[in-house]
Amino acid sequence: PRYAKGFQIDHFNGYRKVTLHNPWNNNEPYAVYYLYRNDSTSLPAGGIKLKTPLTSLTVNTFSYFSFLSLLGEEDVITGVTDGFRIYHPGILHKLETEEVADLGDPFHPNIEMTLALKPEAIISSAYAQRDNYSERLIQAGFPIIYSLEWMENSPLARAEWIRMIAAFFDKETQADSIFAGIEQRYLQLQEKVKDVSSPRSVLSGDNFQGTWYVPGGKSFNATLFRDAQLDYRYKNNRERGSVGLDIESVLTQFGKADYWFGCEADSYAELAEKDAKYLLLQAVKKRQVFNNHNRVTPSGGNDYFESAIANPDLLLSDLVKAAYPELLPHYAFTYIKPLQETAAREKK
Repeated sequence: PRYAKGFQIDHFNGYRKVTLHNPWNNNEPYAVYYLYRNDSTSLPAGGIKLKTPLTSLTVNTFSYFSFLSLLGEEDVITGVTDGFRIYHPGILHKLETEEVADLGDPFHPNIEMTLALKPEAIISSAYAQRDNYSERLIQAGFPIIYSLEWMENSPLARAEWIRMIAAFFDKETQADSIFAGIEQRYLQLQEKVKDVSSPRSVLSGDNFQGTWYVPGGKSFNATLFRDAQLDYRYKNNRERGSVGLDIESVLTQFGKADYWFGCEADSYAELAEKDAKYLLLQAVKKRQVFNNHNRVTPSGGNDYFESAIANPDLLLSDLVKAAYPELLPHYAFTYIKPLQETAAREKK
């Protein structure tokens, strides 16, 4: 991979070896897969052995819906978790027609329903060194394809995981072509904004149960801000995850930021109701606040958490359109949208 650090693919005579690196322990891989087409192929000992192309999957992480759709493999999905929180129209339709099963809570899925579906593999996020949920599935006899793309700290690195999942469908060449297009569009836009004379400053995140989590300087969002030529106060911070602040620290450090992205409100009226201190932020005073609610469903699905991983060029375009609209005069926001002035009138 050119950007991703979490996987590698090695080709051998008759099979491919896909290695997922362990973000918690550099001394051993998180998982190793041996992918083969011919039953007579001689494979090394150990690892997870899967015959390709796969024809059925259950998917416990929303971020792979777009990867599979781009590869033309959406139809292999036979089961999902948290169906009510899905945005993808095609999968929602299949849930309604019962072509795809809802397996319930992703941390406590319905094992009996999963057994009945007999998937050839399960895509599941790995959230720790030891994943109790995945161990339950393994004990039930299911191979797990672990999702670790969320540990990558740049938009292109996350998008490049389409190349990893493509190997399980013998579509590496197609994935290379798809990713090359994503990369080209992203880098072209990055080049377009690099000569911005006066970069706008940015605040990110929101207050959650008394703590405001802002992106660490080595995080995905900090990289996105840098690529969009946005000045982020924590750009030199060494954290890969989030940094927790109280709202007073946010007001002191980010009070004069030009833009606020990732706000969890739909209107300025709602913002004022949540906490009057929000009104002290310059971004609020200048009405330059955006949420990630541009593509949502009534039941809570949000495309920002689904297709954005596969479309970093659109994520970058959203930020550039907001901060430097003259550079993208014909672009319309994909994932973000500006807050409304007042709360929407309640439906009767």
